[in-house]
Amino acid sequence: MAQVSGSLPSPTSRGSTRWAALRPTRQFRRRLFQASIVTVLFLAFVGGLTVLFGTIILQYAVGGLVVSSIVIVAAIGLTVLYGIRGFANFAYGDLMTLGAYLALLLSLNGLSLIWGAIVSFLVLAVVGVLLEVVIFARLEGRGPVPPIVASVGVGLIIQNGVRAVAGTQEWLYPVPASQDIVLIPGVGLHPVRGFLTLGVGLTLVFSAHVLLKYTNLGKAMRATADNLELAKATGIDTKRVTYAAWVVSCSFASTAGVLLGLGTALNPTMGFDIILLIFAAVIVGGIGSPYGAMLGGLLVGLSQEMSVPFLLWLERPDVIGLQFGTAYKVAIPFIILFVVLGERRRSETPTGEANGGR
Repeated sequence: MAQVSGSLPSPTSRGSTRWAALRPTRQFRRRLFQASIVTVLFLAFVGGLTVLFGTIILQYAVGGLVVSSIVIVAAIGLTVLYGIRGFANFAYGDLMTLGAYLALLLSLNGLSLIWGAIVSFLVLAVVGVLLEVVIFARLEGRGPVPPIVASVGVGLIIQNGVRAVAGTQEWLYPVPASQDIVLIPGVGLHPVRGFLTLGVGLTLVFSAHVLLKYTNLGKAMRATADNLELAKATGIDTKRVTYAAWVVSCSFASTAGVLLGLGTALNPTMGFDIILLIFAAVIVGGIGSPYGAMLGGLLVGLSQEMSVPFLLWLERPDVIGLQFGTAYKVAIPFIILFVVLGERRRSETPTGEANGGR
């Protein structure tokens, strides 16, 4: 009896075991430390720009966060589908447009914009499954080029269909007029176009993290993205995973389109005009990585908006007199993209090749 009772863990040791299980892992602590360093560097960067350009830089930083939330939502949807199906969906921007116009149609016919966005979210999820069944499943196994060409055709069909139904004129969401909420003197944020956009963006980012990290479907999606044949061999229903990827991708596209429409006028090419920016975010973060897409979207949105004060400074006659300087802000994310791709190629170059084969 003494031996049996001695082999049982005491209540104190059981409590210690539970607390040890909740203790952060070494990998988590390392990531937290890296995130803290990035946050401190970003705050120092913003502080330096504030000293140079004044508090107006904070307004552009807040605007950059709003743009980033839209780009991040779209980039997650695009990269999830790429990870599973292995092709770049060039119809993604037009799917955003379709979701934005569907929410507008519902809001003009009695529903509130919020319910219109929810219905559009669900409808685009069904549209994604139909696209897979009708078009892209028939192109499986034929390489990446046929699906890309098919996605371009789908995008043109959606774009011209929207143009035929809604016309070419611009539309605005029925958002109540309200003043910006002042955060600090000189810095404000609109309750709908600002706070609501940030809130929805953070909610979808958190939802994507929970889906991919803590659900069986998310684990199956990650396994399929890593190795399709191995996933099939282990019993994963890859067809179901593919449908889920289309659901996530198209529903996120719908939400990104609605968020984009809150900040600008709706037109048939609104999604097509931003698709290159979304691709830049996906590539900067690493193709096929949802978490990289989040980081890339944040970098793209902030860099584009926070470059405006610098471009306005270049417009001054006593500097270089750059004409229409703010129009160049869309080029800043692509400059970052070129730098990132150059660094990746340099890091992936074997030592022998880097030294000229010596």
